[in-house]
Amino acid sequence: MHKVVGIGLIVLLIGYVLWIATSGTSVAPSETVVVNSDTARNPTEERSFEIVTVLGFDAIPSIENPRFVNQSIADETYDPDELVLGIEIDGDARAYSVPVLSRREIVNDVVAGKPVAITW
Repeated sequence: MHKVVGIGLIVLLIGYVLWIATSGTSVAPSETVVVNSDTARNPTEERSFEIVTVLGFDAIPSIENPRFVNQSIADETYDPDELVLGIEIDGDARAYSVPVLSRREIVNDVVAGKPVAITW
């Protein structure tokens, strides 16, 4: 079992690297930030931190034209304690799963004929 999981993780990593390489998204170069330390103890000490950008600009695609299910199917599919972001405009109500939003971060939708962007 451990060997299967290990191979699966390796395949996932290779797939992620290939996705980054072929997505046309460039990874930004790293930056260095210099922070002055506590000047009361040592006024000349500076600390440097390198900021590494893992995902490039627009590397996480938004959800376009989301599909919704009726309440009975949602009750069977989702955990009763699952967090959602909700919106209601002119009687048109929607719920967006926070775990899904944590992976995709933005949903472009139309609610009651009005375009909305749901972000997390």
